[in-house]
Amino acid sequence: MKGVTLNWSFWLFPLFVIIFWIAKEIFFAFFLGFVLGIVIQNFSNYLSLKTKIPYLILVFFLYIFLVLFITFLIYSIFKIITNEFPDFYSRVNDILKTYGLKLEKVTNWQENIFEFTKSYFPNFILFIYSIFGNFISFLLVFVVSLYVALDRNLEKNIFSFIPEEKREELFNLWFRVKRRLSFWIFGQIFLMLIIGLGTFFIITIFNLPYKILISITAGILEAVPILGPTITALLAGFIALINKPSSFLLVLLLFFLLQQIESHFLVPLVMKNAVKLNPLLVLFSLLIVGKLFGFWGVVSVLPILVIITEIFNYFLSKNKLKLNKNAG
Repeated sequence: MKGVTLNWSFWLFPLFVIIFWIAKEIFFAFFLGFVLGIVIQNFSNYLSLKTKIPYLILVFFLYIFLVLFITFLIYSIFKIITNEFPDFYSRVNDILKTYGLKLEKVTNWQENIFEFTKSYFPNFILFIYSIFGNFISFLLVFVVSLYVALDRNLEKNIFSFIPEEKREELFNLWFRVKRRLSFWIFGQIFLMLIIGLGTFFIITIFNLPYKILISITAGILEAVPILGPTITALLAGFIALINKPSSFLLVLLLFFLLQQIESHFLVPLVMKNAVKLNPLLVLFSLLIVGKLFGFWGVVSVLPILVIITEIFNYFLSKNKLKLNKNAG
């Protein structure tokens, strides 16, 4: 019988690894949705106690605000790009003229798109699949977080399946993990504020337009490691090239420096104080997980580290307590 069990374990583990690797984006998105839902649940509970506003109404308005805010942000960025693109085109042409080059206007865009798609069909399909897949993953994060936030009795329902003798201990552990995740969110909000202010300072130095919008965008995109700061730098560079071409390279350089300070100094330092994570562990984990799992791994690595560290500390303190009692 033990041989059969060992045989099943031997085959199930690699099977689980393969399934996880294939559907890693879905697993990470589901995990992030659950974490976000728990944090929103805690925040709504706190506000409900302080303001006496019904819990479900707070959750509803919080999600409506998030959807409207993100929609407005995307619309505003799209409007900036579409409004400024003619000037961008002429500016690039002016720069290229100094080198004897010129951008040709596309006269038959339908034929050009067809030729491009035909020539690079496999890469084009992979690009569309990547965008669609990431959109589905973002949607999954939203749906899962909404479901978790609306189900106020989710924890009771989950813990009802746990044997009674283990229930209290696991509930205490879960309470510690949930509290630490809330600290992580507060640390993330602090980072968003710092990056938003840093962006505002850089854009103010060069007196570029849209400073408030770009600063808010930079703060929000801080929640998306690597990709978020890159998008912000490109947007600021786009505006600089149109309005002050001479400052284009300097603006990109300052945003690059801000990104390096954020990823190698601010994130480890803030997370050390907010969730008691070692800065070297944070930096190492971001690099390794980003290399292995890409975008969704990088976004998920900090809450995963928070949970693992809190579980480890809980059992470590429990064992120390047992050893002290035995020694006494």
